[in-house]
Amino acid sequence: MLENISRNLRMYYSSQKVLWKDIAIYRMQFIVWIFVFMLSTVASVVTITIIYNVSSGVAGWSYYQMLVVSSLANMMIGLVLYNISPQRLARTMRNGQFDQRILKPYNPVVTMLSLYGTKTSIGSVISGALVFGYAAYMAGISASGLFEMLFIFAFGVVSLTMFLLTITLLSYVLFNSAGYMQWITNIASRAAQYPLTIYGLPGTLLFTVGLPVGLASFYPSALVFGKVSQVSVVLVIGVEALSIAVYYCACKWLTKKYRSGGG
Repeated sequence: MLENISRNLRMYYSSQKVLWKDIAIYRMQFIVWIFVFMLSTVASVVTITIIYNVSSGVAGWSYYQMLVVSSLANMMIGLVLYNISPQRLARTMRNGQFDQRILKPYNPVVTMLSLYGTKTSIGSVISGALVFGYAAYMAGISASGLFEMLFIFAFGVVSLTMFLLTITLLSYVLFNSAGYMQWITNIASRAAQYPLTIYGLPGTLLFTVGLPVGLASFYPSALVFGKVSQVSVVLVIGVEALSIAVYYCACKWLTKKYRSGGG
């Protein structure tokens, strides 16, 4: 088992090096797209700033606390898209290229996460991290609080990544298409910019379980700012771990149901 894990990790690392070398060939295009992704964070900061300048803001949340939630959301989406692009994965399934890759002796889930991401989304991670660092400092987050926050955030990112991969595979198995997955990603990105409490109980449940964006953005922030109890956070971590396991098993099962669309 350890040997398999080690082999899959080496494959992931090697594939990333190859993909980044390919990117280096078109450096200017890559730089442009990096800045395009960075603009999503800039737009979020501008929107939140306007909200707090023209109104009393979001009840119970200060300006810098809102920036923390928003920047975590941008980092989250950037990391998820870095590893999985629904359109790219579906395209290779339809033209038969995917067949060649899953026949290799590696975990098919790791294969998909290593080869079908949008590397330019690293722009959202960079800009989100810069805003997060500033907002966390201004909001007075302690070193221990920062560690707890990032721990929950990491689990949430993995959970959302596996969720997106699962519904992409399900979409292809059912419809031979995954074109509307970008629509779902856009909804997730916008919804995660704000505390889930503004959506009421139904919205909170939807964006915690149905579309798990809050696991990586809202709950880590709510913990460190004292908006939820420690018991609730333990429950959230449990939900994250269970979600990862369920989505992983679903991905393995759906991969077996895959039928090539290529020749």
